[in-house]
Amino acid sequence: MSSKKQQPGSGTEIAETLQQIRQEYWQSLDSPLQQSAGETESYLVFRLGKEAFAVPARMAREVVRIPHIVAVPLVREPIRGIINLRGEIVAVSDLRHFFGLPAAELQPTGRLVVVAAAGLTTALYVETVEGIRRLDTKALAPATPGLGGVPREALAGQVRSDQGLLVVLNLDYILSRPEFTVDFGGE
Repeated sequence: MSSKKQQPGSGTEIAETLQQIRQEYWQSLDSPLQQSAGETESYLVFRLGKEAFAVPARMAREVVRIPHIVAVPLVREPIRGIINLRGEIVAVSDLRHFFGLPAAELQPTGRLVVVAAAGLTTALYVETVEGIRRLDTKALAPATPGLGGVPREALAGQVRSDQGLLVVLNLDYILSRPEFTVDFGGE
């Protein structure tokens, strides 16, 4: 390996994150007793602004660079548009509005985390992906109230560590909300 530092957002960074997800997956298959005990679970950690969020790694299909996003008229605020992901049309959702964070332009250094939950596949726009973190499920505390008026059901919990507060999201609840679905069937 070369001694050069990787540039943030490099293709190598994405490949390493995906490799880490794969390793966590195969390790979880090798140790079914630990998994069934429910003691730890792998989470994909990302940032929106200064806030750190996590989703269960089992719900994350992949992390991709931001391709061309096609704007779609008449859709609700969290949906920024659609992308063609190897022949599959996927909505791009921005959680900033949902969490009461200020709106921001999509940055080329950002990433899309393709997730599957609540019967939907969508790409969540995130500013940075920090990687996979294995969390003790017993350390997951109930979320504190006051996170931008977000319904408590949207948060699976939170974990405090030396790296700060990590908010774990309930993607099944969030993606089942009407603002994250597009239904033109009634027109």
